[in-house]
Amino acid sequence: MSPLTAGENQSLRKWNFWLLSAGVVIYFFVNFQRSSIPGAIFDQLQDNFHATAAQVTNISAVFMYVYALTQLVAGLAADKFGGARTIFWGGLVFCIGSLIFPIGSSLSMLLLGRMLVGFGAGMIYLALVKEIDRIYPDTFTSVLGTVILLGYCGSILGGLPLSWAVDPQHGIFSWRWAFVAVAIMTLIGYLAFVFCKSHVKSVPIRREKLSLFPFAVVMRSRNSRILLIAGGVGYAVYYLMLSVLGKKLLEDFCGTSSMVAGGCLSLMVVVSGGMNFLVGSWSTKCGNLRKPFLLITLGFSLLGSVMGLIGLQLNAGTWYFATVLMLIAASAGFSAVTNSLMREYNPPQYTGSGASILNFVAYLAVAVCGNISGILMDKFSFGKAEKVGDAIIYPASSYTAVMILALLIAVAAIMAALALPETHGQNLYRLEKMKRRKAKKA
Repeated sequence: MSPLTAGENQSLRKWNFWLLSAGVVIYFFVNFQRSSIPGAIFDQLQDNFHATAAQVTNISAVFMYVYALTQLVAGLAADKFGGARTIFWGGLVFCIGSLIFPIGSSLSMLLLGRMLVGFGAGMIYLALVKEIDRIYPDTFTSVLGTVILLGYCGSILGGLPLSWAVDPQHGIFSWRWAFVAVAIMTLIGYLAFVFCKSHVKSVPIRREKLSLFPFAVVMRSRNSRILLIAGGVGYAVYYLMLSVLGKKLLEDFCGTSSMVAGGCLSLMVVVSGGMNFLVGSWSTKCGNLRKPFLLITLGFSLLGSVMGLIGLQLNAGTWYFATVLMLIAASAGFSAVTNSLMREYNPPQYTGSGASILNFVAYLAVAVCGNISGILMDKFSFGKAEKVGDAIIYPASSYTAVMILALLIAVAAIMAALALPETHGQNLYRLEKMKRRKAKKA
């Protein structure tokens, strides 16, 4: 094959840039879908479908179950078929699910839509990482950081802007039309991706068979298993408040307006993103320390849960609980540290598999806790939940049960983190292997 001319290289770079940009548009809406349901439209879903809290939280949980399971195959698929092919098929399913959800006439249709959205969304991120590695190998870290930041903007859109748009009193859309509009914009981004893909030569499909062996290697590591509790399960408290119950807690218990409560959700995303950036930077500046920063961030979750329980007993107001939510958001700032630890506890060639398992456990924990929280809210309402307008208002006892759940998760995560060894940025697997070799020679 003859080498590309300068003009052909420039054209290829241009199409690769637009291909990645279209992929980022899809990823933006993945983040929107992941964080906005049911939190921003909890009351509307309950009213439209005469649903219990458990049924509404199940809409979020079914998405998370499918999304979590997809994490295990997304990395393998991207490695074998390439990032662009994986986004092509995952994006197609994502678009179909995004269109089905807002036009669903029953809870079953909503669940089907969310299952498809979860499957498609779960394929996008790791495939996008694969494409960034292909297109920008020399500036991988900075480009990935920019892409993640743009993705976080999708979560912000699912907070205040969505709450304002679908507010029953002052909004400009029903929740259905808002999500139809999002589905159409997602489809436009997907079609742009398909168009750009047709101008970029696909990478060859690898001949190796898909194997679960890398996952087995990661799970054999005691440190990896403990990290899954600290970083995976520990993540559930943040997402439980962001995507499921934080907004409803403010509205039910504090009487907060929908827009102010939605603004708190958007601010949670900003705090989480900022903490991830700061923790990653501070960890590097402090000699690649990992464990102290993991414990500090998990400590925010514990503090937020305790303050939440106290506030529920003392009838605290909006700003108190907004502070509680920001503390819990700060607890999600450990992603840079947990991903680094997973890389440093395992063989270098299985870094991707470790990240896949960590993501799987995190979103599985979110799904399970979402289900449990809905059951707790119904169970501990003691018949005091009352319908006011379009909303069902739950008593303090319901939210106390949820905060106790959050507290137990935070305690378990901190105990797990205390059992982890510090790495100082070194790969412990390699160090242990070198020690064994030296011992044999001696």
